[in-house]
Amino acid sequence: MHRSVIVRQVGPAALLLAGLVAAAIAVDAALHYAGLRWVGLYLGPVGTGILALSFLYSLRKRGMIAFGRPRQLLEFHETLGWLGSLLLLVHGGSHFNALLPWFALLAMVVVVASGITGAVLLRRALELVRAGAGEAPDGARLVLDAVTVDIMKKWRTVHMPLNAVFLTLAAIHIVTATLLRSW
Repeated sequence: MHRSVIVRQVGPAALLLAGLVAAAIAVDAALHYAGLRWVGLYLGPVGTGILALSFLYSLRKRGMIAFGRPRQLLEFHETLGWLGSLLLLVHGGSHFNALLPWFALLAMVVVVASGITGAVLLRRALELVRAGAGEAPDGARLVLDAVTVDIMKKWRTVHMPLNAVFLTLAAIHIVTATLLRSW
């Protein structure tokens, strides 16, 4: 891999993931310091709602909704995914009282890392298409577009099952937490 790709794309992606973890630690520490540890409990439903909103991009991409531009919805998806994950990380905090929530949280972090990887792959593929489009004849342009689509299809075969694992664990956590709370 060329160094400029690492500097321009992989480095910022790694910083984005590290920034997520660092921000969660800082917010959790601030809540504990301020005596507001209980706020973290309510960040779970808020973070879940924000993550649910981020799926508007997926709904648009699959033709289930007609509003919104795909590019803006993708940026919306990335931003809300990061923010919702931050709130859920703070919700999980440093509390080790059950394994299921920790498995769900770990799965979420893996999905976020996968999403950031997908963003890097997409940006790199689009750079290749733009670089080749200026000097490439129409046939070569089609090949570059096909390569971009192929890269993203391969990435989705990993990202979507990871997302399904996270959603399943999160749903089980929400149901069990709700049932146990009502007792």
